[in-house]
Amino acid sequence: MTDKPQHDGNQAQNAAILLKVAQTMAKLGVAAFPRNYELFYEALSGNNPPLTRAVAALGAHPLQNQIEQIGITYHLSGFAAVEADAIRADTARAICAISHALTDSIAKKDVFAAMLRGFISRLETDPVAGMSDFADEAARLRDAVAVFEREEKAFAVVMTETVTQLGGIDSQIETMRKAATRDPVTGLPNRIAFSAKLTALYDDGKATGPAALALVTVEGLREMGERHGAATVEKALKKLAPEFRKSVKKNDFVARIGTDEFAFIFHDVSADNAEAIAQRICTSVERVQVALPNRAFKTQTLSLSTGIAMAFTASGGVDLFTQAELALRAVHSGGKPGTLVFSAAIGGRTKKTYAPHAA
Repeated sequence: MTDKPQHDGNQAQNAAILLKVAQTMAKLGVAAFPRNYELFYEALSGNNPPLTRAVAALGAHPLQNQIEQIGITYHLSGFAAVEADAIRADTARAICAISHALTDSIAKKDVFAAMLRGFISRLETDPVAGMSDFADEAARLRDAVAVFEREEKAFAVVMTETVTQLGGIDSQIETMRKAATRDPVTGLPNRIAFSAKLTALYDDGKATGPAALALVTVEGLREMGERHGAATVEKALKKLAPEFRKSVKKNDFVARIGTDEFAFIFHDVSADNAEAIAQRICTSVERVQVALPNRAFKTQTLSLSTGIAMAFTASGGVDLFTQAELALRAVHSGGKPGTLVFSAAIGGRTKKTYAPHAA
C-alpha cells in the first residue's frame, strides 16, 4: 500500500508527457504522423539530451524533412522506412552519376581511338606526305593526348568519389540494419533478429543440430514499471542485459522480444544442459539489485520464469516457439517462477517444475 502514491505519480507523469507531446506538436504545426509522435516523445521525455536539443533547435513550424533528418540521425524505429528511401535515393544518384561519367568517357575514348586510327592510316597510305602536314597531324594528336589524359584523370576522380560515396552508403545500410535488429534499451537483438535466427535452426523441416529454445519472462518487471516508472525499468533492463550475455556461450543467442520477455537459443545442448543453463541465468538475475527512485538505500530484485523446448521435438521454428511458450505458460499457471521443459504430457505437469532456489 505504501507504493500506491508512487505508482499514481508515475502514471500521472507519463500521461503528462503524452499530453505535452500532443500540445507541442500542435503548437509547432507538426504533422500528426506516428513517427513524429515517437520523435517528440523521445525529446520531451528527456531520455536522450542530444535529441532533445536537436528538436528544440527546430523552432516553430519545422519542415517535415528537418524532423525526418533528426529521426534518421538518432535511428528511431519509426523513421526506418524514411531512412531506407533516402539511402535508395543516394545510391541511385551515385550509380546514375558514374553511369553518365562512364558513358561520356567511353565516347571520348572512341573519338580518340578514331583519331589514332586516322593518323596511322595516313602514315601507311601517304608515305610522301609533306613534313608540314605530318607536323600538323602530330600536333593535333599531341593535343588530343593531353585532353584525353585530363579526361581520364577527371574520370578517375569521379570514380574515387563515387566509391567513397557508395562506401558511406554501405555504412549507412549497416547502421540502419543494426538499428532495425537491435533493442534500443538493452542493445540485444530484437524480435526481428530472433525470428531470423529461429528460422535458421531448421533446414527442410529438420533441426540443423542439437539446440534448445528458452523463452523467459522477467517476473516483477512490469510491476516495477507501474510503481516506479519507465526509467526504472530501463535501468533494470540495462543491468540484466550483460548478465544474459555472459551467461551463454559465444555461439548461443539471446534477444529481447517483448517488454519483459527474452528468448535464448542454446546450441549443442541436451534438455538437462538447457535446464542447467536456465537455472544459472536465473541465479545471476536474482543477484542483480535495482535501485528504486526516491528510496534511499532501497533496492529490488527480479526473478525469471522459463519455458524450454528442444529443436528435435519440433517440426520448425513456429512449432518450436509454440512448445516453449506452452512450457512457459505452464510455469505461470503454477503461480511462482520456475523452469519447465516441454513434453507431450505437459498438460499433466509430469515434468518437474524447478523453483528458483532448487538445488
